[in-house]
Amino acid sequence: MARISKEPIKWLDGTASLLPRHVIVVRVVSFTFRFGSIQQLRECLQYYEKKIHPSSRVAAKKIAADIGEDWRTQRGWEVERWFERLPMYLLEEPKRQKVIKALSKALGLAESKKL
Repeated sequence: MARISKEPIKWLDGTASLLPRHVIVVRVVSFTFRFGSIQQLRECLQYYEKKIHPSSRVAAKKIAADIGEDWRTQRGWEVERWFERLPMYLLEEPKRQKVIKALSKALGLAESKKL
């Protein structure tokens, strides 16, 4: 069973923040997703709705456009995209279905402002 909540952020980039900010937290299949916006939640849901994922290889021109021309001087983990850091067991079919169900429910709650 998934647990969905909205938690306040007291620290942002290592400094205390007086602005009220929240993060959407979805706990499902022994993993905790944290989303700073509804758009991030939508992107993650779209990723898990695909059963087969394309190659993670990205053209150098696209990386340069996203990160900057000096991307080659950065370390590999700084160039990694968010979905490349997720555990692979979440893509196993039974767990993927649970993740989709939990993220869909969280998206519905977030969009209806009930979260």
